[in-house]
Amino acid sequence: MSDTIATAKDFIGTWRLLDYAFIHDDGIVEKPWGTDLRGYLIYSAEGYMSGNLGPARRKRGVIERISPDPTTDRPRRNRNYIAYTGRFTVEGPRVIHHVEASLFPHWVGRPEVREYRFEGERLTLRTGPLRAGRHTMVAQLLWERVRGQV
Repeated sequence: MSDTIATAKDFIGTWRLLDYAFIHDDGIVEKPWGTDLRGYLIYSAEGYMSGNLGPARRKRGVIERISPDPTTDRPRRNRNYIAYTGRFTVEGPRVIHHVEASLFPHWVGRPEVREYRFEGERLTLRTGPLRAGRHTMVAQLLWERVRGQV
């Protein structure tokens, strides 16, 4: 996905979420949270990252569930919020988030690998292929660098 190879310094800063989509292998683009999103991704000079993102209008105090996965006999939680943090490294065309704490306990201790692409002040991150029933998809997130005043 990356046209040029970046270094960790290229990531450092704060990024605001612009788009979150699932791109299915049949070409369908799904917006699981719609288009009204909130989220920030922060990369520090010390080599740490932190990401928090979700739909802008989440219901308070409700644990939402989607219909049970037909391949298992237990319901799956609807991921209406993602939060994790840890060290990050850049290896060629991928940035690797080494998860140390997460809203999802099974993410802790495992790498979250993302292909990246920089286009001006925008950063696109994309997962590898993910199973979605009988199909595969990738999750793609578009971020814009925050230029603020202190």
